[in-house]
Amino acid sequence: MVQERKKKWISSYLLMAGALVFSWYGQYYVASSSRVQAAESADVYVSLAVVGAFPDNRGLKLGGQGASKVTLYNGLGVGLRIGIFPEFTNRIVGVEIEYFGSTGRLLSAPSENSSWREATAGLTVTNSMTNIIARKPDGKFRPYAGLGVGYSSAILHGANFSGRTNQDFDSTAAFSYQMITGFQYSVSGRTFIFSEYKRIMANFHWTDVSLDYHSNYALAGIGWVF
Repeated sequence: MVQERKKKWISSYLLMAGALVFSWYGQYYVASSSRVQAAESADVYVSLAVVGAFPDNRGLKLGGQGASKVTLYNGLGVGLRIGIFPEFTNRIVGVEIEYFGSTGRLLSAPSENSSWREATAGLTVTNSMTNIIARKPDGKFRPYAGLGVGYSSAILHGANFSGRTNQDFDSTAAFSYQMITGFQYSVSGRTFIFSEYKRIMANFHWTDVSLDYHSNYALAGIGWVF
């Protein structure tokens, strides 16, 4: 009897172990197949970038009056992007979602008839964008161009505007759009480097302050295709 029970227990343990191994293998096979199918049906990539912002010296209003001289200093930041180019577009047209930003400063002088004095503030601009991109789909050198729309936020920090209740941080947000051109260069396997130029526009409004923001951006970074 004892021998029979031991045999039954051993048989049960072997069956359970076999079921677990089969289940694990099945899940691994399905996951691997899904990744292979995804790779076969689309190019999907993630990239990281260093961002340089070069805004136009224009568009600032204080108390509804245009500043006669505006200096928007260049900014520096980072960016993250996810892109997908499906097979049904021959991997030529795709969609990107990206988030990037930069921090700089602004300095302004009032117009001659204005009661405002010189104003200064730190300025951080972040952008959440969705882009439509057309590209060369193969080869080591892949140029691309596109358009994007999204939502941009602007934060004034350490602001010093006379005649206004200033805050340590004063944020606002606005609809934004951009034009993009650049290229990717395949380094090895699924790794690439890229360089990009973009032009972004947004119109920001704070209390008694507004900025018609136009800026050039230069990006350089690295990405991985899945």
